Amino acid sequence: MKLWLYIVRRLLLIIPTLIGLTLITFILIHVQGNNLIIAEYLNPHLTGAARDYAIQQLYQRFHLNDPLYIQYMYWLIQVLNGDLGFTRTPIYSGPVTTALALFYPNTIMLAVISSILIWIIGIPIGVWSAVKRDSLFDQSMRVVTFTLYAMPPYLVYLLVLIVFAVYLSLFPISGAVNPLLLQGIDWYSNGISYPTHIVFIDALLHGNFAIALDSIWHFILPSIGLALGGVAGIIRLLRSSMLEVLDQDYIRMARSKGIREKYVINTHARRNALIPALTSFVYGFAGLLGGVVVTETIFNIPGVGYWTVQALLNNDAGGIMGSTLIFGIILVTASLILDLIYAAIDPRVRY
Repeated sequence: MKLWLYIVRRLLLIIPTLIGLTLITFILIHVQGNNLIIAEYLNPHLTGAARDYAIQQLYQRFHLNDPLYIQYMYWLIQVLNGDLGFTRTPIYSGPVTTALALFYPNTIMLAVISSILIWIIGIPIGVWSAVKRDSLFDQSMRVVTFTLYAMPPYLVYLLVLIVFAVYLSLFPISGAVNPLLLQGIDWYSNGISYPTHIVFIDALLHGNFAIALDSIWHFILPSIGLALGGVAGIIRLLRSSMLEVLDQDYIRMARSKGIREKYVINTHARRNALIPALTSFVYGFAGLLGGVVVTETIFNIPGVGYWTVQALLNNDAGGIMGSTLIFGIILVTASLILDLIYAAIDPRVRY
């Protein structure tokens, strides 16, 4: 099959996937009743007849008296028009799309830093463990990675917090920036910086280099906590893939030709062994973009994961539906991108 035909087919297949995602998101909220939905838009200060009238208007606006499939169609049209509803949480009240625009940048920055750490740490260790199979280094790394892989993420974050922030005092305990540095700053308000909503970038744009460095320093510790779990998975996967590749005939042929070992490892073996690790890495990055809920909550990072937790704790239907839908779209998109990359690299995938 030609590449362009494969791309068209994959793009067409993603449509029912997205429809299924919206349907599941819609049902999960609506099974809890209409009161949770109208609470997004209902003025909490209304009482008596005014409250009853407002509820009646909301029922008509969102067709809540109609059958469920009719409600779904109207809600889907609303989503396609860019309206994901309204959210009311202690940290933000307003349109869900605005909340995502405010909180997602911090999540993106956390995901990018963590992914960089995972890649630059996990790849060399995974390759070296395979090359030095059953050595003391390999055995030690296997124990460490199995331990990290088996530990609950929140426990890893707490250990990192206790060791590096409490006992060693190397990093700040929580937050995205030191609030003492923000006194009198007009581009930072209520935990959000402007215009990009990433403190590091906004500080650079406004020439506040001390705030920019402090912001990066605040992100290092949660990024290390996130990276530890991802590094364990990458090392285990890459080690297994490298061992399989090193047993292939073309590797033996390269060695028999007298090619230096480092070129055999770096040029021939590692390149092919990275394909499964790349898959895991992309899905892991998509998962981080989907909201590192536990990390942002423990380290008090005002990202989309932290906002989602606030929405869950306050039964905020708009925030729950909006974040769930966005997280699902990110994972589906990551899967699509991987399929297209593999189809371009390996023609066998198209058949």
